Amino acid sequence: MADWSELPFELLMLISRQLHFFDDYVRFGLVCKSWRAALLLKDKNNSCSLLPLLMFTENENFLRLFCSPFNNRLYQFDLPEIYDRRCWGSSNGWLVTLDAKYELHLFNPLSSVQILLPSLRKCLNLKNLTYNPNVCSDIFLDKVVLSSSSSLGNCVVLAIYSDNKIAFAKPGIESWTPLQCSPAAVHDAIYFGGKFYVADCSGDVIICDSNGIHLKTVALTSPFHMFMTYIVELGGQIHVVRRSMYYHVEKRVCITCGFKVYKLDQCSNKCVEVKTLGTWSIFVGSNYSFSISGTGYPECISNCIYFTDHYSPTIHRPYDMGTYSLDTDDIKPLFQEDLICLKSYVPTWIKLSW
Repeated sequence: MADWSELPFELLMLISRQLHFFDDYVRFGLVCKSWRAALLLKDKNNSCSLLPLLMFTENENFLRLFCSPFNNRLYQFDLPEIYDRRCWGSSNGWLVTLDAKYELHLFNPLSSVQILLPSLRKCLNLKNLTYNPNVCSDIFLDKVVLSSSSSLGNCVVLAIYSDNKIAFAKPGIESWTPLQCSPAAVHDAIYFGGKFYVADCSGDVIICDSNGIHLKTVALTSPFHMFMTYIVELGGQIHVVRRSMYYHVEKRVCITCGFKVYKLDQCSNKCVEVKTLGTWSIFVGSNYSFSISGTGYPECISNCIYFTDHYSPTIHRPYDMGTYSLDTDDIKPLFQEDLICLKSYVPTWIKLSW
């Protein structure tokens, strides 16, 4: 009888890179110690192959619900560490959490590692925060972006907070340093190639170094309409994603009606509209915006944008989430089942990783 624990480590690493679903990941790691070691080493090198999941809020048993639109499966995680906290998806497998005292943490749902960030009270215009359970936490924090895996110790953290301002900090340092150069409300930010790229509502892309020093600004000119702006790295290039919405009077909610994508040309300081993403797909919402190549992930719809609500919904109304095809210019539901029954903060995308 073959001894599966004796398979060459290189072969195990090769097989593990083809595991895209959480179920398969768990089963692979349960075979034996050597198989689990292959998974952990792969993730340590930031090469986690899991497809993104959409995370909803907890129930009374501290369980968080994770949904996969790729196989229409639901997973429950017991995460008492983040009970009653608002969560945002960030990079490298981390969640950013905000509690009732406006304390910020980084939290890894798989390893349960938790890292304290400077309090929101350390932001200049939020020093006098008082807890109000009726006030939505989105007012105080929108997104948090990491420059690298926080376990490296030299991670820089960018926060988009209160009235869409931005500030920088490092884990272990007790204060935030605000960025002064943004002329308009900030919608999104990413870190790529040693720089932070920040998109604001006016269509400008602000480029800063890892110390928060402003390097330059690139303007995006397009007709004004109701929109959200995201910024994402796709195939080694920075792209700006503009999300068009309209206000539904009867439902009293904003509903997504389309997207446009622009590639940032830093040589000419212009943003050029692109009509196709090729084999790529983009994920946007209250999370760290990211892209996935359909070449390595055939389960993803190519030339497509996966989107979810950006702000906390009112209770008992459908989430504004779905898939937008650049091929056909149409929007389809994200899940086969209606998730309106879930009482949750806005759901957030996350790519799980150890």
